[in-house]
Amino acid sequence: MLDTLITGGTLVDGTGAPARLADIGISDGRIVAVVDPGALADATETVDADGLVVCPGFIDPHTHYDAQIFWDPRATPSNLFGVTSVVGGNCGFSLAPLSHPSDGEYLKRMMVKVEGMELAALEQGVPWDWESFADYLRAVENRGIGVNAGFMVGHCALRRAVMRDDAVGHEANDDQIALMRALLAESLAAGGLGFSTGRSYTHNDWDGQPVPSRWASEEEVLELCRETATH
Repeated sequence: MLDTLITGGTLVDGTGAPARLADIGISDGRIVAVVDPGALADATETVDADGLVVCPGFIDPHTHYDAQIFWDPRATPSNLFGVTSVVGGNCGFSLAPLSHPSDGEYLKRMMVKVEGMELAALEQGVPWDWESFADYLRAVENRGIGVNAGFMVGHCALRRAVMRDDAVGHEANDDQIALMRALLAESLAAGGLGFSTGRSYTHNDWDGQPVPSRWASEEEVLELCRETATH
């Protein structure tokens, strides 16, 4: 017997095939049957999807749920639109890695300005108890979330972790670029989906200064991209 039977819905399966009426059988958390309406009968639970569309969950590759996922593990409102997988850490803005508590203080205030987040939510809703990117991913996993989530490694966090206050107002020297590259490699090996940076003139920090990634030289960006290409 099936665990769940979804009946009467219009199936759009994501393959490019035309939409069609179909019933869908689910067992042990997996789709085990996609059949013509009425072909399946026995199930513990039946969901009437008449007049509704049944389709695979959408993937949103550009989000900033890095912080919100801690106080809103379902990532609303995206989940209400059918999104089941999200990618954060975009635009150069991730919440890890951190090398010092002051890095977290800087990043949370930066996020207030660049993403319009509430400082109180960032301070009270996010634990900020990690250092490495692996620690951050572990914190998300331990929180328990209702969507699939992956995260890019943000340029601003990398710069801040290596250069501290000099991340704003200064280009990195060769040694600092090498350290950023090594930290990026560690973060990607831990599960980071890639490297993100941001060059938009609208991205300014709490103090009104360009965010750290905007101070990077072309060579710095290219070196970090070269590292990403090896993973």
